[in-house]
Formats: sequence, structure tokens, C-alpha cells
Amino acid sequence: MDVIRSRAFEFIETVQQLPDTASVLDAMGRMLGQYGADQFCCSYVAPLSTEVPREAVLAHRLPHGFLDMYSAEQFVWDDPALRYCKTTLRPFRWFREAPFDAAREPRALELVRRARDFGLVDGVMVPIASPANRIGQVFFGGREIDLPERDLPALHLMALYAFDRALALRGQPEARTLALSLRECEVLTLAAIGRSTEDIADALAIAPRTVKAHVKSCCKKLGATTRTQAVMIAMRDRIISP
Repeated sequence: MDVIRSRAFEFIETVQQLPDTASVLDAMGRMLGQYGADQFCCSYVAPLSTEVPREAVLAHRLPHGFLDMYSAEQFVWDDPALRYCKTTLRPFRWFREAPFDAAREPRALELVRRARDFGLVDGVMVPIASPANRIGQVFFGGREIDLPERDLPALHLMALYAFDRALALRGQPEARTLALSLRECEVLTLAAIGRSTEDIADALAIAPRTVKAHVKSCCKKLGATTRTQAVMIAMRDRIISP
């Protein structure tokens, strides 16, 4: 197992025991500081009609004054990164891969400029489908993020755990989970250690389409949207132990 995945599993074991969101952010900092990240945020992508925008933020360690400015200017409705979270399940580079038209969306352009004034120049945003049927996100960033593509799957899994713990500390009820079959546990265990669909098929002597069917079944039973999220829930609930 490579070093980053091993460290991600260590983070997973640690984060489930942390007593408050400040400790979760500290753990994220220890894990992600090597990539240049020193700013973090776990939030829903939009507040409910009954919430003020700040209540959609579960935990953060952003530059002093940034959220005050963001809330006062109501940038949540113009943020291209939060908008892009609603269209993808894959982590993406913040603002670099979140499309917007600078000429037609001056507020989005203003947000990018204001963020840079606070030292938020680069980052990664991880979209998350939460048990409450609300889209969430985990952001980590700073002035420059040096993130090899090969490390992203492990960091994706870590972000899911950080968000899940932030939800639990806020008192969010967890989704009900159903028992997985032995074969489904085998499939998710191999997925957790980084095996591709084809690798899992070879290891279990089944067809790739059968692997995909098992993953789909796991997602349905666990209330997950993606394979990575299904792995997270199964590990959290001790259904599998890679």
C-alpha cells in the first residue's frame, strides 16, 4: 500500500474519535499541510430557506474576515465553485476547473479577486452527497497546492470522512444502513485499497459488469452516491476492514 493511502487510513481511524470540529480541522491540517493547504472548509453548498448562509458551514479554518465578507456580499449565490459542486461528484481544482463567464458574471469574477486578497489562490473542492439529501463540499487550499493526481483518490476518501464527522458532531442523523453480502464486502474491500473495476473482477474471477452491479447494490444499501462514499460508510461502520 502506498504511503498516502496508508496515511489516509490512519486519518480515518483518528477522525472518528475526535471530539469537536476544531480537532477535525487540526487533523486535516496535519494530513494536507504537505500539499500546501492551510485553509479548510466543510459546508453545504447552499443554505436552506430557514437558514442564514453561515449556518450552512459545518466547520472552517479560513482567513480571518473572509466568511464575514462572503456572507455580507451574499457570494453564496454567485460562487462558481459551489455551483459546479451540483454538477459533478469528482474533486476539482478550485476555481480553476469551476467554469464561469467573466464577462457575463461579474460577481463571480469579483469573488475570485476578493478570495485572492485573502490568500485563497489555489485549492481543491470535493463534492459530497450527504445523508440529509443535501449536497456538501470539503475545501482545502491556500496560495499554492501541489497535489499529484495519484494522491487524489486517498484524499477524496479522507474528505468524505472529515465531512461525515463534522455532520455527526453537529447532530446530523446518519442514514440507515443494510447488511452487505459477503461478495459485496469483498468488492468494497478491494475498492478501498485502490483496485480498479477490472482488477477486482480478475481477483474475484467475475466479470467487470458484475463488479459494477455489486457496487451499485452497495451504494443503494448504504445510502451512498459513489463507490468512494460507499467505501467510506462501510469502513466507518466496520462492515469492511481493509
